[in-house]
Amino acid sequence: MNCPCGKETAAPEIIGREELEELNKKVSFLEVSGGRKIAFYEYGDPRGIPVIFCHGTGSHVHVMLLHAPAKRNGYRIIVPDRPGIGLSDFYPERKLLDGAEDIAALADRLGLKRFGMMGISGGNPTLLASAYKLNERLTFVVDLAGAAPLYTDPEAVRRLGAMDRFYAKIGAKLPLWLFQIPFSLLGFQQKVLKNPRAFVKMMDSSMCEADRKLFEIGDLQYLFMRDFQELFRQGAKGPALDAQLIYLPWGFEIKDIRVPVKICQGSDDKWIPRQFSEYLAKTIPSAALHIIPGQGHFYHMAYGEETFRRVKAFEAK
Repeated sequence: MNCPCGKETAAPEIIGREELEELNKKVSFLEVSGGRKIAFYEYGDPRGIPVIFCHGTGSHVHVMLLHAPAKRNGYRIIVPDRPGIGLSDFYPERKLLDGAEDIAALADRLGLKRFGMMGISGGNPTLLASAYKLNERLTFVVDLAGAAPLYTDPEAVRRLGAMDRFYAKIGAKLPLWLFQIPFSLLGFQQKVLKNPRAFVKMMDSSMCEADRKLFEIGDLQYLFMRDFQELFRQGAKGPALDAQLIYLPWGFEIKDIRVPVKICQGSDDKWIPRQFSEYLAKTIPSAALHIIPGQGHFYHMAYGEETFRRVKAFEAK
């Protein structure tokens, strides 16, 4: 289903720097088999409907944008950092389906027999791996402009922004040790560019006009810089593997996902082009696609109230 939605008119809701840093201190840890440690954070209403959130290419930090709207709407957002990101231990043998096992272990630790899941951008492979493997435990699945297994398709890659197109092309071909070298440039730049505005400007080729307008907000610039600082907290190896797994075969068929999936996509998004979400909607048997005209990639996080309105509507069906 392709269901265009009206343009957003309310002001975006951006978390301030002091609150960001306070939330960033509230970390918990889960130990999984082999003694590996996963760091996770909780936002929103601690007694609300549990939702495990798969963060995008970045870290848990950008999910803080949903803290206040989740609290108002009665959702408990649980955000694990993937292996090698933030304070989560690196896992060199990691495959995408391992992410679903980590999600299950986290849910068990928190006593969640059933729970919802959401994800954005580069978190979508883990989100859909969980939808494939844990479908009986999931109450709903919401994909916010997520990646699709299309990075070996030249036509699909052509629609990406210049920087994303570069990493997609080399990420699908190079071994990790070699891919890690150019990918580490992002980590080096986040250490050198201490000015949030300068850091965001580095990503300009991947932004549509709606995203550029959002990133005129100083607190969002700061959040984005801190997000990448947490991404590269342990160096480049973990982030490089996390990105490369998006570009390589996913290890499962999305056509075999049996849980309903709601897909929300900004029409002007350049990070994840509309065609990626359209492909997912055609291929996943029980998928519903909602296009938001004139919006970009960060709409879903900056307009959290609208995002949870759609989640509630999806739950009610």
